[in-house]
Amino acid sequence: MNKLILSIVFTTFLVAYVILDVTFDDELWVISKSFAKSMQQSIPTFELVVYEFFTYLVFIPPLAAFYCFIYDDNKLNSLLYLAVVIASVTTNELLKSIYHQARPYMIETDIQSLKCNSDYGKPSGHSQNSVVMIILMPILLFPQIKNLGRNKVQVEFQKDLDRSQSHTGYTINSLENSELENSKLEANDNIQSKFQIAMKLIIISFLLTSIIMTGISRVFLGVHSIGQVLLGWVWGLYITLMYVFIIHDSLKRYILNLFYPQQSKHKEMNHFIPMSFFLLLVLLGLSLGLLKLNSLIYYERLEMSSWIEKINQCKQTNYTRDSPQILYNSCFQFTGIGAMITGLLVGAVLVQGSYDEGLFNKWKLKLTKTQFIKRLLSLLIPFIILIPFVFITSNNVVVQLMCKILPISFGVGIIINGVFPFLLRKFNLQIPGDFLFLCQSQYLLCDLNQDSLQQQVKEYNDSYQNML
Repeated sequence: MNKLILSIVFTTFLVAYVILDVTFDDELWVISKSFAKSMQQSIPTFELVVYEFFTYLVFIPPLAAFYCFIYDDNKLNSLLYLAVVIASVTTNELLKSIYHQARPYMIETDIQSLKCNSDYGKPSGHSQNSVVMIILMPILLFPQIKNLGRNKVQVEFQKDLDRSQSHTGYTINSLENSELENSKLEANDNIQSKFQIAMKLIIISFLLTSIIMTGISRVFLGVHSIGQVLLGWVWGLYITLMYVFIIHDSLKRYILNLFYPQQSKHKEMNHFIPMSFFLLLVLLGLSLGLLKLNSLIYYERLEMSSWIEKINQCKQTNYTRDSPQILYNSCFQFTGIGAMITGLLVGAVLVQGSYDEGLFNKWKLKLTKTQFIKRLLSLLIPFIILIPFVFITSNNVVVQLMCKILPISFGVGIIINGVFPFLLRKFNLQIPGDFLFLCQSQYLLCDLNQDSLQQQVKEYNDSYQNML
């Protein structure tokens, strides 16, 4: 189906649900209140642990993306996955600043606050981001699950077949032998098919359960209503569908073309830096406008004072309306993590490297454990530079954003795509298949031993130093 038609269909679905949500918001709130009260009548320790697990489940997929970026061929997809997640988080905070709806525990005295989130509640960030993270994880990070069992069964059958034919002399295949081999192949195909179906059903069931339980856990903990959770799911599904069916293939193809070793087009990438900063300024301008609008319209509302009082009771703090950690101030801060995408783009342009997918897993086998540790440290140690920014505090939310959130977010991006590959080159730790690898493409086709590998890596780095 045409991408334009698909985007219209997805957007129409989103708009239709948003209209329904606005129309039936009060009814959903009443239903949610009764549901949450019934869930919180008894809170066994085991039940609380289960719901806590699902509310923290959203932190697992980014760790999986980190693993893929460090230890697997799937490096570009890992970064694209991270970028989509950041876009989802940023979108969610902008929407919260538009809806400015309180969380249930801030309003309803009958609902306990088992968690103490202090920004607005609609739409649910956990629900929205869980849809994006969990659905995209097998699509972008682990696409090999589509072929579960296939390669294993086929390889084993081929080995058996080869062993049966590995004798000397002439071989005359009788009709009986041929039928026997066909029956073996058919039996193995049936095993493969059943295994694949079973594994895919298990994975799909787990993914759907995780998404549903994440939403239910937020209602149970008193931090979201059913309406907030449903809207989060819809927005998460919209972002996921738009990315998978409309954006991903074209974007990945374009990036691979830019970073292909034999067709490097770094001059064409120079416009990425001003473009990325322009988009960041647009994001900050939009979030700052919503911050100002919220402060002008809702600053004097009595409801806001009661919401802040509930937040203080839950967190045992003394936040005021100007505190950066609450309500629209908190939403404004979180939009700053969008700067991480800017850091990724700037780092990619500055490091002037190339990327050839599918080489890393082959070449990483030639690395020693010591080299693996050094490579990991080359990524982790630069983050020490960002630690001082973590301790910056200010009662002015704009100062907090500019001096803390933006430097940390931008720094993370530029370390991953800029500092990390630079350090790998500097210390002769790069191997073909690394993201943004400085290489001569003719070397990539060779299967080399450890000494030869290190010699070529040294040559690559020497040539890189000469270019500086």
